[in-house]
Amino acid sequence: MKLIPNVICLVISLAYSGVISALGSTESISDELVKVDKPNILLIVADDLGFSDLGAFGGEIETPNLDALATSGVRLTNFYATPSCSPTRSMLLTGQDNHPAGMGAMAEALQTFSILKGKPGYEGYLKPETTTIAEVLSNAGYRTLMSGKWHLGSQPNQQPTEHGFDRAFALMQGGADHFGAGQNGGPALQPATYTENGRPAEFPVGSYSSDVYAERLIDYLNLEDKSDKSDKPDQPFFAYLAFTAPHWPLQAPAELIEKYKDRYNAGPEALRSARFERMKRLGLIDSAVPISSLVVLDDWQKLSEQQRKVESRNMEIYAAMVDSLDQNVGRVLDQLRVSGEYDNTVIIFMSDNGAEGIGARPLIGRTSNSTPPQHKAAVLAAINAGNLDLSKMGTGESFITYGSQWAQAAMAPFRRSKGDTEEGGVRVPAFISGPAIKGQRIISSALSVRDVMPTVLDITHTAYSDVSEAPVTAAGVISMPSAKSWKPILDGSLESVRSDTDAIAWELHLKRGIRVGDWKAVYGKDTGDRSSPSSWKLYNLSDDIAESNDVSAENSQVLERLVAAWGAYAKQNGVFVPGPP
Repeated sequence: MKLIPNVICLVISLAYSGVISALGSTESISDELVKVDKPNILLIVADDLGFSDLGAFGGEIETPNLDALATSGVRLTNFYATPSCSPTRSMLLTGQDNHPAGMGAMAEALQTFSILKGKPGYEGYLKPETTTIAEVLSNAGYRTLMSGKWHLGSQPNQQPTEHGFDRAFALMQGGADHFGAGQNGGPALQPATYTENGRPAEFPVGSYSSDVYAERLIDYLNLEDKSDKSDKPDQPFFAYLAFTAPHWPLQAPAELIEKYKDRYNAGPEALRSARFERMKRLGLIDSAVPISSLVVLDDWQKLSEQQRKVESRNMEIYAAMVDSLDQNVGRVLDQLRVSGEYDNTVIIFMSDNGAEGIGARPLIGRTSNSTPPQHKAAVLAAINAGNLDLSKMGTGESFITYGSQWAQAAMAPFRRSKGDTEEGGVRVPAFISGPAIKGQRIISSALSVRDVMPTVLDITHTAYSDVSEAPVTAAGVISMPSAKSWKPILDGSLESVRSDTDAIAWELHLKRGIRVGDWKAVYGKDTGDRSSPSSWKLYNLSDDIAESNDVSAENSQVLERLVAAWGAYAKQNGVFVPGPP
């Protein structure tokens, strides 16, 4: 583990990278929080969860444990991640932009975007010199625990234990079969890589991923092996629970799939409309807000009966995955209650990006280039058959996704989905709950995944000052993206920690975006055709969160300012900007 300079354990507010100190260096979050000097932190991340999947965010899927946490705490309806998984995780754990952290591109994407290979900031793994929240808290006396998806590097020197975690059971890649099919070196299949505490580990084949990750974290919380000197049994914990659900392949326990049978027979457009109306009733969005147009690939009523059954089953399986995730969160919460730690635990929940809208992926993760052709053919034939067999769909014999239309339903009322810098790709469900947090509120101000680290260090009264990040402005008007503690939001003194001149910006796989106040500019292609030209578009989110009306023509000066600010952000963070498209 790296030694962290300038870490001081004091009961004071945080001075984080020259940013948080401006919020006040001596005042406590509240009188109650002073009594909870070192609360536990439970950070839960869902994988590809849609904005409206949880009941507390307008969904119909049964998620009572997460709903109870969300409604008792602070729901964040304007919380931004990045367009895809590992870049979000790098920002979450470091408080930095994904480029300085080494995740300007996902490792897998470097094969497609070869122009990015070898560029600084596009290493595809978390840089070893980057300081994580786990390292800071570990040096402050916290037990640091992790269970689930890592996806920030798979080499021995890139393990979670090299980045501050005392204990970690981790999937190195971005996803895997949820029941373990083809894992642990199975013949003719591409194995997923698991490690525990930096050493090779096996996934218990036949078990379900969400069950396994929750059970392993509960084991760590129980401290069954007290002989392990890495443990600090009398100290608070920072626990990172990173589920791989509901990321493809869509797989879930059979009894949960059966629970949702026939609930989605009306199709994705009906689901999207129903969720949109519930979101209005819950006060999550303004009742006057329009919904974005659904990109209809196939008219639901024109599909054959068998096609509708297959598509409905896809969504039934997805719902079962979310249900299972919620049940496993409940198991962890029950353990905290039994141990007496629940009332001393701050819980943060989020999705890593928008819902996944990609189509069928029968080949991903199940065969490798070294697989003998005859074995590969047999494996793929079996998978393709399982993908269309209602009795096998959702089991380890299938490998399916739920496609663009269900993803658009999950991201209502926003446009597009995972991989895009439009709202549907980057605005995700999130909430924070726990002691000394003024709860039962909905906060609609713009927040960033980068804010989690300074917020947690503020909550835990852990002072950290290492890499200075001086405030930077573009054209003397727009403040560059920075991490900000939610301290004033948690104590109820403010509704926002960003002004109308503070920017939040993105770049991933050559797509760009920037938000300043209610204005948002997005750079990309109109269609999925990679040969089509890219261009900037401008939206006013105050009356168009669906990003359906490009107002750049009548607001050219606004767009110019935002594009200039994005350029300053790119320069500040080492973003690679190729020539004109």
